[in-house]
Amino acid sequence: MAARGSSRSRRYLAVIGDMVGSRSLPQAERARVQKVFSRQIAAINASGRYRPTIRSQFVITIGDEFQAILAKGEMVPDLIWTLSAFPGLPAIRLGFGYGALDTAIPEYAINLDGPALHRARAAVDRAKAKDLLGGVFMGFGEQVDLAANGIARLLWFHRQRRTPSQLEILNRLRSGQSQAEISRSTGLSRQAVSDHARAAGWEAWSAGEAALRAILEVGVGSALPNDPQRLRSHASRPDLA
Repeated sequence: MAARGSSRSRRYLAVIGDMVGSRSLPQAERARVQKVFSRQIAAINASGRYRPTIRSQFVITIGDEFQAILAKGEMVPDLIWTLSAFPGLPAIRLGFGYGALDTAIPEYAINLDGPALHRARAAVDRAKAKDLLGGVFMGFGEQVDLAANGIARLLWFHRQRRTPSQLEILNRLRSGQSQAEISRSTGLSRQAVSDHARAAGWEAWSAGEAALRAILEVGVGSALPNDPQRLRSHASRPDLA
């Protein structure tokens, strides 16, 4: 498919990911991990859930890194959950950058350049330097970056303290299953499901993801003002260029 047109008048959300410690794995294990990784990335590209949000599809770039271009931020919490839950893979650092692209936008996110990619790269580099998981955000504006990164840190702190069974309940609730449906599919009593959901902090988790989704949409919206005066003000701000 031919590359799609681009313009610096539009803004995009770039994501870059990197598997933690994969380069130090034994050769046979690294080969297995890369094979599983490739299948998981292909599954995201093919998913009806994510396709409307993906502007340029996920592609593995340098061994254990991948990148993509998103049209908006509403699915970012879902992507963080999915990319952080790949079975049989090392943890994945994620950097999200918002801004313009200087190049045409291809079907797959290769041969791209521009502020969105630069900010995503800076974000994933910060994740590496600070050992941060759960997403690092740059380029949405100072206030939005601060809020998004704070929410992401709280969500990851919450997530890493959940047991496998609690994470399974969270995953099912996130996918839209009711507690009654979870009870039927798992064989657990409804009371047991309710107890697991409460212990997993489902209401707090759901509220945190909703807050992250909302603040990113605020950042995307404020970076694309409609009236001419606000547009000129936006153009003068280097953090949104």
